[in-house]
Order: sequence, then structure tokens, then C-alpha cells
Amino acid sequence: MKTLSVVATSRNDDHGGNLIHRTQLFVDGLIAQCNRHQLDAELILVEWNPPTDRPPLSQALKWPENTGRCDIRIVQVPEVIHQRIRYAEKLPLFQMIAKNAGIRRARGRFILATNIDILLSDELMAFISAGQLVPGCLYRIDRYDVYGDIPADRGMDGILAYCRKHVLRTNNRYYSRNLDSGLISWTQYPAWPLPYMSFFLYDLRNKRRQGNNVPLWAARYLRYVTVLGIRMVRQIFSHEWIPPLHTNACGDFTLMDADSWKSLRGYWEWEGFSMHLDSHLLYAAYLAGIRQKILKEPMRIYHIEHDMGSGYTPEGKDTLYERISKAGIPMLDMDQLRNRFAGLRREGKRLIYNTKDWGLASVDLPETRIGSQ
Repeated sequence: MKTLSVVATSRNDDHGGNLIHRTQLFVDGLIAQCNRHQLDAELILVEWNPPTDRPPLSQALKWPENTGRCDIRIVQVPEVIHQRIRYAEKLPLFQMIAKNAGIRRARGRFILATNIDILLSDELMAFISAGQLVPGCLYRIDRYDVYGDIPADRGMDGILAYCRKHVLRTNNRYYSRNLDSGLISWTQYPAWPLPYMSFFLYDLRNKRRQGNNVPLWAARYLRYVTVLGIRMVRQIFSHEWIPPLHTNACGDFTLMDADSWKSLRGYWEWEGFSMHLDSHLLYAAYLAGIRQKILKEPMRIYHIEHDMGSGYTPEGKDTLYERISKAGIPMLDMDQLRNRFAGLRREGKRLIYNTKDWGLASVDLPETRIGSQ
């Protein structure tokens, strides 16, 4: 049995621009690091609904003669399967159903669901290969977005060095921050500063009452923070508290043991745009008792930037949402998802909707294998 299965999905349609270049960097990087860190792994690349006018990924990408510790499995989901799904004419790829097909067929003790424009840091690969992963945990990590013109001829050390020096955006549990513009897009607000702010502002209010020159806004803000804190305590005791799960960019790195993936039946195979389905999985895991563990620096993943609007970014989200809305494709709302989670948590129920046939289990999918297997 392999230690790690890495699952990603794609098709040769140049989605996001320069797709083959980004995929080649991803594949080469994973193979190189598995061999460097002596990690027995497999890459399951699910090729969904391959375009008939372009070569398949097995031919479009360059493969080494010997992949060493990392086996390559390209699982094809043909057009006839794609056409069974609602909105098949508007969406050429159903990302989470495709990933489920790979997860269902994985042979690793642990399974990482990721994307084809991701590079893993050396520190992260060293951690995984050291055998420190624990069953029953969902591992998350911060994502660092880098400019897309990464040179492919520098070797793995050179590519990672380039990424470290050319970070465009950081994405952590609470916000995404563009290092060029300084734009911060909050995904959720941390709760831990509230008690400290309350004590600090309480002291300011007392000083103001004593005649000291304290800004009026500080004294007024104390009341706001206090009210917010009371609401938070009420939510906790009423089981409506939403835990600060690291949902930001979670589709690029979600790592669990195979049994946990199977107990959740993978991602929700909802027929619509894939937005927030990755977050849905994190809430489902929380309700199932699978605890979240966030891997800290210097461990990180790098995301290769691509055309705005082809995927979610804080700067390009309006373009993306407009495109999806015009196409008439449904998309999950994050607030609705959180409300649903709070309700199910209060009722002691789970957030699992797939049938036992999840991941196209009953379908015999063709597979191309590269490496020793």
C-alpha cells in the first residue's frame, strides 16, 4: 500500500491559460519530491470529459522514463458519463465528482485532494514522508499564490526558490492579502482578540472618565466589542457557534486518511458549480468528529496564478460570479452553508448527502498507468 495518494483533476482545454505548463510543473514537482524524500506515493490524475479535438493528458504531458517512488495513474471519465449530469452542456468539468472518482480508487493510506497548479514545499513533503500523519485528522495549510511565469528549467530547488521570492498573495485561515495592492479580503474574523480588546478598551473608558485625553471612538467601540462578545458566548452555548475552520482555498489542499474520506463519502456530488463544495467537506468532517489540524510555517503550498475569472481570487471573484450567473449555473452560498451547518450541529446530525455509489464506484473507468506500479 502506498503512503500517499495525490488526487487532482483536469482536461486538456487550456482552462485558465497555459494549462499544460502549469500541469507539467505540478507533475514534475510531485515526482521529484517523492523521490527526494523517499515517499511511496501515487498521483491519480482524473481526466474528465477529454476534448475530442486535443490529445489526452497522457500524450500532452511529458513523462520521465522512470517515475521512481511516484506511480502515475490517469483515470478517464468519458463524455458519455459527463452527459448524465445536469448542466453538462454548460460545465465541461465537474471538479468534485471527478476528484471523488480518484479518491474512491486511491490505494494510499492517506489521500491529498489538490489541483494541477499546486507546488508543495520541501518542508511539507518532509513532514508527510516522516510518517507524522495521524488518522482521524483533516490537515489544512496556508496557500501562497505566485506569478504564473515560473521557469520550468531551473530544477525543483530553483522553482521553489523562485516561488518564495515571487509571492503575489497569501491565503490563511482568516483572510487573503494581495502583497502588491495591500488588499485584504476577509473570509472570517478571528474570535481570540475580543477578550483582549475588551480589557484594553475598558481601561481606555476608565481613563476617559478620569479626564484623560482618550479618543471618543475607543470608548464607544468598547460597547460594540462587548455586545459582540456576548453574542458569541450565546452562540457557543446554543450550539450555533461556527468554528473558524480553515476553508480559505481549501480545495487546493485537503489531506485525510483513506478511512475518513470514505466515511464522509468524499465531496458532496452536487450538480452545479463547484464553489464552496470544498468548504462543505470541512464542515461535514467537523460534524463527523474529524478534527482539523493546520500545518504551520515553514510548511506551505504554492499556487500558480492564472487568468482572472477562471478560478476564485478576491480580485477576480466578481468576474467569476458574473460568468456563472449569466450561464444560469447554480452555486452554493457560503452563508446558507454555515446556517445549515449550525442547524445540523444543533440537531446532532451529519452533513453527508452522497449515496454509497459515490465516486462513480459502479462505473468501469479506463485507466492509463505510468511508472512501475
